[in-house]
Amino acid sequence: MLVLAFFLFIVSANAQIRIKLISEEDSSLLTYAPIKWTILNTGKSLHTVTNEKGEIVINNERSKISILITYLGFEITKDTIHQDGYYTIKLKVDLKYLPEAVVTDQYAATSPEKSINKVIVIDEKKIKSMAANNLNDLLTNQLNVKLAQDNLLGSNMTLMGISGQNVKILIDGVPVIGRQNGNIDLSQINLNDIERIEIIEGPLSVAYGTNALAGAINIITKKKQLNKVTINATTYNESAGRFNNTINIGLRKSNGVYHISGGRNYFDGWSSKDYIRFQEWKPKEQYFGRVQYLRKIGLFDLNIKTDFFNEKLINKGTPRLPYMETAFDENYKTRRWDNSITATSKLPHNRYLNLVAAYNVYHRTKNRYLFNRVTLNKQLVPESDEQDTSKFTAIVLRGTFTKSLMNARLNYQIGYDINSETGNGKKLNNKEITISDYASFLSLEISPNINWQLKPGIRISYNTSYKTIPLPSLNIKWAVKKSLTIRGSYARGYRAPDLKELYLFFVDVNHNIIGNQNLRPEQSHNLQASVVKKIIKKSNWIQPELSLFYNTITDRIVLANLQGASYTYSNLDIFKALTTNANLGYKLKSFTGNLGASNTIISSATKGFENPFSSFEITNNTAYTHKKSGLNASIFIKVNSQAINFVKNELGELSKSSIAGYTWADLTLTKPFFNEKWVIGLGVKNILNVTSVTSNGNTGGTHSGNGNALQLGMGRIYFLKLDYNFVKK
Repeated sequence: MLVLAFFLFIVSANAQIRIKLISEEDSSLLTYAPIKWTILNTGKSLHTVTNEKGEIVINNERSKISILITYLGFEITKDTIHQDGYYTIKLKVDLKYLPEAVVTDQYAATSPEKSINKVIVIDEKKIKSMAANNLNDLLTNQLNVKLAQDNLLGSNMTLMGISGQNVKILIDGVPVIGRQNGNIDLSQINLNDIERIEIIEGPLSVAYGTNALAGAINIITKKKQLNKVTINATTYNESAGRFNNTINIGLRKSNGVYHISGGRNYFDGWSSKDYIRFQEWKPKEQYFGRVQYLRKIGLFDLNIKTDFFNEKLINKGTPRLPYMETAFDENYKTRRWDNSITATSKLPHNRYLNLVAAYNVYHRTKNRYLFNRVTLNKQLVPESDEQDTSKFTAIVLRGTFTKSLMNARLNYQIGYDINSETGNGKKLNNKEITISDYASFLSLEISPNINWQLKPGIRISYNTSYKTIPLPSLNIKWAVKKSLTIRGSYARGYRAPDLKELYLFFVDVNHNIIGNQNLRPEQSHNLQASVVKKIIKKSNWIQPELSLFYNTITDRIVLANLQGASYTYSNLDIFKALTTNANLGYKLKSFTGNLGASNTIISSATKGFENPFSSFEITNNTAYTHKKSGLNASIFIKVNSQAINFVKNELGELSKSSIAGYTWADLTLTKPFFNEKWVIGLGVKNILNVTSVTSNGNTGGTHSGNGNALQLGMGRIYFLKLDYNFVKK
């Protein structure tokens, strides 16, 4: 008996199941993947991780076992193994970790073609081909986007003729705070360690509430990490005096993925003319960093992230008469600290739960000094109105519960959205003021058949400062054929005045801007229609698209000139914009690109489009790739016609302002070396040497300087970029 027992023990001990895990996408080995298994005969549960070869050996004690694999970036896998042997298991990549998948206002990650919304995706490859360092660089050649520069407040944008305060800018679905003059400074949104940008044109008020009348721009950080270690270091230098350095580190451990990134951007200023000390484009230095931890706990994917940003901008004044020995200098310091936790889960029966909690801080300080050019001493100007500190904090709590089953007749999403912003500082009369918005929203995705999708939705909210209204929307998608899709939508938009528009008190030697507590919320109606057809022949394709956007905004809030240098916020009675687009995307052998044209008509007429003003844009983005050498050449061209805006005088009368047209062109070349470990990029930005254009009326903002010129660029710029990539599998 003892011999028999010993024999059975030896047999049991040698009973083994060997499992190898690989990715279904590219057959790569999945190392340090956590696996939990249960021996069904005894109920004993154990867990471990795969080795460097993606393998694991299990002593199954001559029993069937059930296994559970929860590996970040891949779908949860469950299986039962009945006997000993060697098994290779392929894990399916979780769609939300695929670069081409879109997530903005989607029930679940999906491809742009299948999205019921029209989503523009700018991927990492295009970001690199444009040598874009920040969001302003990236949007320079984007159709329907116009950029402007305030040399102290930074760059800002309009989308389809609608100003930037109506564009929601998000990072991983969390709103960015810290608007100056109603706009987010796009040059402060760095694109280091970014996977892609998703742009949706048109109101997203149902999903994202206020500030989304014109659309949303969602910046998606990198999350996918298949290799054990990845390191990317980049140095970027421009002839205009910009020197940038960044580093990104990705680590894959058994308990999750770590992303650590940081960098320094330095710019020493630029002017089109030789001034004494004064520079049109102000010197500035930026430091930024991100720490991100992603792991899977049970059914949840956790994304814990903290971002830090610090910028110092110097405005050197012109020497003072009569002896030119002193000058007034200003320092502007901006700090951002953004923190968020996101938990997503795919529940049984294709239910999804998404929870977001975020706490963001924005801090901006202005100090004015009297600088002595002889002794090099500087001292703070004693007048209190020459110094200023503003601080804004925001709390975001958001959650959605979604049913999203492919080919189901009915899917749905229900959610809540809580946003609370607090501001204080001298510009708010040294008061601490909070505005909160509490909202719930519901949308349905109805599919009568395989070709039709309807998505009605509604948002109901309560705002602590204003009475709100229900916000409905309806999206329709008709897949006429496999390659032909028609989309249409209607949406109601809403934007409550922000803290500065209501309570701003900014009066000093150079400014006189006062908020208006009698402002009414903006309300809008938006109609969209588009038709797109993709024609594929072997490895080549073309994709023509026609689209139409119509926006009408009542009680639009603008910074209006009262008299002289005095400004206040005012409700412009009505604003209408009609935009038509024609696009042609293509891939023909080694060439890929997009040719687009748009025309925007705006009017302030109560009925129809009386006395309209129109502007057009033409863009051409073309890239050529030589497959054998890896050489990539990209050219980006954008033609902008004259643009029109409206201003209101002290009598409430409307007048127009205009910005002259111009053409912007960039050329970049990139070439990898040593198995893509090193990549060299060089090129020319602003080939046509644009610096400023003529403007008439109030177009440049309160800091634009020259009254009849709008600053756009620093002339022709040459750049050199060097990337180093290290991978340990």
